[in-house]
Amino acid sequence: MHTTKPYAEINLSGNHSVRIYDHSRVYFGDYFRVRLEVRCEIQLPLQPEQPGNDACQPPCVAVYSRFLERMAVPSADVEDVRLALIAEFRSNSLPYLAAPDFPAKFIARTLLQQAGMKKRSAVRSG
Repeated sequence: MHTTKPYAEINLSGNHSVRIYDHSRVYFGDYFRVRLEVRCEIQLPLQPEQPGNDACQPPCVAVYSRFLERMAVPSADVEDVRLALIAEFRSNSLPYLAAPDFPAKFIARTLLQQAGMKKRSAVRSG
C-alpha cells in the first residue's frame, strides 16, 4: 500500500478507484522522466481457513498496477505530459477497469495466479 498522496484519483463504480502516483524525476539537465503509476486495489474475499491453507489475512487486495512514462521531457512541458498520459489512459485502459465485471474477473485471475505459484513452489521443494 502506498503512503504517498496520489497525484490523481478516479472513482469507479463499485467500491474501487484508480489512484495515480507521480514518480517523475530529473532525467538529465532540464529534462525529466515523467513516470506515473496507475494502481487499482480490489479487496479480496476472505477464504475459510483450512489445515495447510494460508488464509488471506486482512487487508488482502488484488492490485492492478501499470506505469505510464515518457522520457526526456523539458521541464516546461512536464505538467502537460502528465495530463496527456492520464488522458491516454482514460481513453484506452480505463473502460476496461470501469467495466462492472472487472473486479470479479481480476480477483479470479489473481487467485488462479496465486494457486499456480503455490503449486510451482511445492514442485520445486518436493
